[in-house]
Amino acid sequence: MLPPYAKPHLSFAQQVALLQQRGLAVTNQWQAERHLARIGYYRLKDYWYPLRQSRTAIRPDGSRYADVLEDFRPGTSFTQAVDLYVFDKQLRMLMADAIERIEVALRVDVAHTLGKRDAFAHRDTNFLDPKRSIAPRGPQTRHQKWLARADEAEQRSRADWVEEFRKNYSPPMPIWMAVETWDFGALSHLIEMAHPSDRVAISRKYGLSNSEVLSSWVKTLSYVRNVCAHHSRLWNHPLVAQPKLPKGNDAPLVAHIATYGPSATRVYAAAAIAQHFLRIVQPNSGWKGRLMTLWTGFPTIPGVNPSQAGFMPSWRTQALWH
Repeated sequence: MLPPYAKPHLSFAQQVALLQQRGLAVTNQWQAERHLARIGYYRLKDYWYPLRQSRTAIRPDGSRYADVLEDFRPGTSFTQAVDLYVFDKQLRMLMADAIERIEVALRVDVAHTLGKRDAFAHRDTNFLDPKRSIAPRGPQTRHQKWLARADEAEQRSRADWVEEFRKNYSPPMPIWMAVETWDFGALSHLIEMAHPSDRVAISRKYGLSNSEVLSSWVKTLSYVRNVCAHHSRLWNHPLVAQPKLPKGNDAPLVAHIATYGPSATRVYAAAAIAQHFLRIVQPNSGWKGRLMTLWTGFPTIPGVNPSQAGFMPSWRTQALWH
């Protein structure tokens, strides 16, 4: 049985002292305390974690793994961790900006495409994928569970136009209104449950013949959006929702992510997908330039580099970014 947590509460000055004891250089005690008071020990810990020493250890089955120690590598500093945190914050803001534009465009696509079938197509499985929408999810079908979530979001909305609808009409809302009350996750699940021909129609708008690729890309962006919304570490965080790789002539400018191992599993994949969408949604956007400029200023920290985020050494030369 594991022991209960018993470490004592530490003041900010004591937290700095503990980090120094473990080998992290602190050049400005007061400033370090202020950073800990403003950002928090465990949020910053995500950024000094790669600065810690490690050793090779062996599991009971004989396999080897890197055991990360509490002590820091020589030459590492508190400032480096803060620099990495600031960089990551800027990256999150940039990714959130791109995803917002893509999400807004996809809302219109879904509302317009499904709305052609019926004003309430999202509520009736007869207008959706007959297999996916009725797949069981516990005691409910997938669609029933999704619809409960969508209705809850609609009921929570206090937008002026929603209140106006409530004064003049009985529920439910038509899809072209309801879609604006859902979060990106709900939208991504509806895209996956949409009628196959509707999924194909939306996919083709974005240069994809395989609607499964579109669904996985939207889920990837939705996941990254949630990471950004919760202000969590993004720069080298593994993508829980990894995108499917395009095949054949689909999205040829994105195909290079399959040539470099970490690219498809880290934020680079999401950045490449976002750029693919933006080339269609906002072809004159300067977003790619801002992303390239940001990575030019990646902090110089021994043992920490852009490849850990899936950014291959030659990524700027790829046609996607030109």
